[in-house]
Amino acid sequence: MAAAASPAEDPLDEEENEVRGTLVFKPPVEVLPKTKRTEELQKRKIEELRRKKEAAENLRKEKEQAEAARRKEEQQAKKRKAQLEQQRKEQERKRREEEEMRKKMEGGLDQILHALSKNASAPDITVCGIDLSSVRLRLLANALADNSSCKSIDLNRKGLNDEDGEFLAKMLEKNAGLQKLECEGNNLGVRAAEVMGEALKKNTTIRSLNLESNNLTASGNDQKGVIELAKALNDNQTLRVLMLSKNGITAQAGEKFVQAIEANDTLTLVDLSGNDASPSVEQLRRIDAVVQRNRERQSTIRRAERRERFALYNEEFKCRQHSMQVEAMRLEIEALQERRLNRMKARFERWVEEIAEMKNEEALRQEDLTEEAALRAEANKNKGKKKRK
Repeated sequence: MAAAASPAEDPLDEEENEVRGTLVFKPPVEVLPKTKRTEELQKRKIEELRRKKEAAENLRKEKEQAEAARRKEEQQAKKRKAQLEQQRKEQERKRREEEEMRKKMEGGLDQILHALSKNASAPDITVCGIDLSSVRLRLLANALADNSSCKSIDLNRKGLNDEDGEFLAKMLEKNAGLQKLECEGNNLGVRAAEVMGEALKKNTTIRSLNLESNNLTASGNDQKGVIELAKALNDNQTLRVLMLSKNGITAQAGEKFVQAIEANDTLTLVDLSGNDASPSVEQLRRIDAVVQRNRERQSTIRRAERRERFALYNEEFKCRQHSMQVEAMRLEIEALQERRLNRMKARFERWVEEIAEMKNEEALRQEDLTEEAALRAEANKNKGKKKRK
């Protein structure tokens, strides 16, 4: 007989030991003659073992990946839950602060908030001389969100920070009446610029925004916020005045402003002066050219609107004049008809009177004839008596 087939050297080609309790059983070893057929059987067996081990290994890896994904999902769920809980606590804290501040408030700001809540405020509001803390700013922003009577508000030099800027941006997203927002000389940062940009994409009434002398670029180190502000100009079609001087805007953000302003048809004043690393002269020239183009366009539109209003006024005047003429003709016709009716009425009354007089005369004649007939009959009767005598 031929020698028995030697066991494979590759450990993957060997069957695994079977463990039962404390006993370990090795797989049986087939001892076959070394022929081509047995070699082929041995190779197929080795391939089958490899496939089984690869499938088992893949299954194990899939289970491990599924377990890792499950643990990761659980960790993310816990993290989200913790974040939601933290947000809830933060909102609850802010709400308590606002309620406490409302109870303590008195004077100017309290009157402003009351008027804003009733939609009965003055069109132009300033908080000059009023201490404006973060809590008070939140109360003011909440009151402005649903207000339509206030057209302009001055928040210059009030020490506003990024968090305050976020509340102002949320207010702009909801507000449908404010046209001018002044925030000069505060400490609004990169995050405030980003959310202001998002708010400008949704707002449809703001016409003037002053963010001069803030910290929108973190002293020129982060242009992300003002770039988002520039991108918002592609969508906003109501803003006319944008003041961004003294904010550390660089040529990188300046190019974004140039691209956005060139696609904008409403901006008539853009101030990027006073920036330490300011945009290039070419960028400023391109911005100025676009602004001049928009000014001429707005002037053309205003002249066309004035001509249209004048034409409408003339048309309205002619319509009123025609209406007055028609009304005068109507009154004249009514007067003629009234006079004709009065004449007919007078004629009818005279006819009635004449008929009554004629009836009276006829009755009188009838009475006279009756009396005369009675007298004749009496006279004839007397004559007959005399003849018989």
